Amino acid sequence: MTTIRETLPEAHRRLFPAVYDRPNVEERRATCSDCAMCSRSEAPGTIAFQPNLKCCTYHPTLPNFLAGAVLADPDMAEGQRRMRARIASRIGITPQWVAPPRKHRVLLDAARTTSFGRSKVLLCPYFVEEGGGLCSIWRHREAVCSTFFCKHDAGAAGHAFWTAHKRFTAHVEVVLARHAARAVFPGAAEPDFPRMKLTLEDLEDRAPSEIDYAACWGEWAGREEDFYLRTFDVVRSVTRDEMDRLLAEEPRSEELARDVATKLDAITAPRLAERLVPNPNLVARPLPGGAMGVTTYSAYDPMSLTPELWAVLGEFKPEETLAETRARLDRDNDLVIADDLLLVLQNHAILVPPPA
Repeated sequence: MTTIRETLPEAHRRLFPAVYDRPNVEERRATCSDCAMCSRSEAPGTIAFQPNLKCCTYHPTLPNFLAGAVLADPDMAEGQRRMRARIASRIGITPQWVAPPRKHRVLLDAARTTSFGRSKVLLCPYFVEEGGGLCSIWRHREAVCSTFFCKHDAGAAGHAFWTAHKRFTAHVEVVLARHAARAVFPGAAEPDFPRMKLTLEDLEDRAPSEIDYAACWGEWAGREEDFYLRTFDVVRSVTRDEMDRLLAEEPRSEELARDVATKLDAITAPRLAERLVPNPNLVARPLPGGAMGVTTYSAYDPMSLTPELWAVLGEFKPEETLAETRARLDRDNDLVIADDLLLVLQNHAILVPPPA
């Protein structure tokens, strides 16, 4: 049995709380090696990714210690080559992060719904097209790449878990990246520039000025690789007790960790809500043969409902409890709806609790 902890990068997995020792959540429909989003058999109107891109149209934001882990890994020559190219560019290179160019972030934000998985302009610099598409730094991936799945066995409930997992993992990365940078170079600074805004250099795909770059790196400018390797060593030496102290200094740590456990419970021990109604945000389109294609929490995870099941959804009313609705359907229509089916409809947010 694989635990959630074992799916995380080795550099800092030991520092996560006990909830990460629970069994990993497997997403059997998100088949990365044979991308489920690249299927051409999907019904018209559904989103399909390009096979030579998949979901890798995202530039990760690697904390310093994971960049160091890549550089220290003896079995990651291609990843190291690409990492060194990123560092040499000086674009997005700071004491805490090997980050995407600001221009890439602006483009992704503006084009996510139209072009994610479909445009090479957004392709990750660590993506290797050979072998059906591979990640050259996978063992040392960051929070987003560790937690993104296009489809979820538990639907919206699964998506909620992975979102909570991503937020806490990203929080841990921020805490450790800051700690490691300060440990190696107390004078380390990060650029102070508004999010989703661009400098002239950003717009023209140029490195920051020597003055701006030196303001962040100081005496370490030109020795960035060594700096990242040292931050990797710092994080490897952090104990669980020290990590607990670092997290305790951050006001949201406990809330974020608790949310991971809560969302995990929702998919490992699901319970039906007292009342359920059709999701008012559900998007439906007719499919061949009379079925209905529906999307709720994600355009990447449509479901097909039989005509009979689609018709039954209209029987769920906010003025009735779920038990009352089921009793009425049994009495008037000789229709028994199993708990398992209701849980699927609830998990995929096809049926949702009515507004309070």
